[in-house]
Amino acid sequence: MQFVFIILFFKAKIPEEYSIMTTEQKKLKMEKKILSWTSIGHFCNHVGNYLTPALLIYFQTDITLTQTERGLLGSIPMIMLVFLSSLVGWFGDKHQEFNKHLIWGGIVGIGIFGIIMSFANSFFDLALGTIILGIALSTYHPLALTYINKMPNKDRNMGINAVSGNFGSAITPLIAMVIAIIFGWREAFIVFSIFQILAGVAFAMMFPNDESTLVDIGGFTQKEHEQEKPLTQKQTYILTILLVLIAAARAPVFRCISYFTTVVFNDAFLFTKIESSLLTAVILGIGAFATFIMGILNNRKAQRGAGRDERVSFRSTTILFSNGIAALMLVLLVVIPASNSFGILVTYLSLSFFFFLGAAILPTILSEVTGPSHGMASAIGVLFAGATLAGSIAPTIFGFLADELGFSASFLFLGSIAIACVILIILFKLVFRSIVEKNS
Repeated sequence: MQFVFIILFFKAKIPEEYSIMTTEQKKLKMEKKILSWTSIGHFCNHVGNYLTPALLIYFQTDITLTQTERGLLGSIPMIMLVFLSSLVGWFGDKHQEFNKHLIWGGIVGIGIFGIIMSFANSFFDLALGTIILGIALSTYHPLALTYINKMPNKDRNMGINAVSGNFGSAITPLIAMVIAIIFGWREAFIVFSIFQILAGVAFAMMFPNDESTLVDIGGFTQKEHEQEKPLTQKQTYILTILLVLIAAARAPVFRCISYFTTVVFNDAFLFTKIESSLLTAVILGIGAFATFIMGILNNRKAQRGAGRDERVSFRSTTILFSNGIAALMLVLLVVIPASNSFGILVTYLSLSFFFFLGAAILPTILSEVTGPSHGMASAIGVLFAGATLAGSIAPTIFGFLADELGFSASFLFLGSIAIACVILIILFKLVFRSIVEKNS
């Protein structure tokens, strides 16, 4: 692990010839460096977020949990995020010099969470650990995504950043499974805690100071917007509210797919623990691949000279397609018999692929709506808080329905929300088209 960070250290160093580079070369180099470290931060964020669900099926050796209690462990950190994300975004806009330190402090905080979890002996102890996790997770998204939204290739970079997080979600069940089987689930938390603390320290040392970051990447989005007629404040508010509602409707599906996949395959579809962990890694890995592909396609659309109206239309159509197919797959999971392992696997893989096609799109649409304003971190914080509010409740409802009515009811719950999300996306497209026609 130390060897990996040594390599990253030297790759991230700015060479002596930096001083004789052109302004555009300096910006490009700074862009790559910021993208690399924000992606590492996103990887750490997702590893911390999905370590608990990866180990839920192994807790039973020491701590017996119902599906509802498992769901609560997924809800608690999200509830913390609801209260903190908007606050962090607001603070990041007012005091940008602290953004870097809030991000790396959150990474180290995830390490502290893992240490607490390793000593847990009851549901109460686990819940306390997840409270610490929620505080630590809240510092990343509003601040890191603001950096990326200032870049010229923000669609591609947002896709790369999203893939790094999804890769963290995918690889965590594999590594956690190996450590838990060989040593135990407590040891798995300790190993991941050491990794998080090292990563946080490396981030603190290598991520550019906020002063140089603002100088070198500031104004990247200005060219993109300079030919566009700005939206009125009322239009911006209406579109932002719709985007927050869409994010809130997508969040339960995202959270439950990521959180409950290992448990679902083990408890509902009767795969072994090892098979469940492996399949979770494959399914979330497919999702990461889909996110990356769509990030590239959206970026090409933007780079071909498409105007803001065309960019927003293409992105919103993409997320409509993504959510529509995902809704269909969720309904299929309700009707396919649990004994049909092949059908379940193909449907779940399809669900992950199509849903994650739209995973990195909403923040880029939001940046088009708000423009290159100084309040972007606040806007992203509100978007993330809205999504988190719905995502915080969903695991508990999913687990409760599984306990009382079976997992088919849980999937029907998600499918209904996905269909509602499709309606909201269509509404956004209609409202945006109306605004475009009014402004033209």
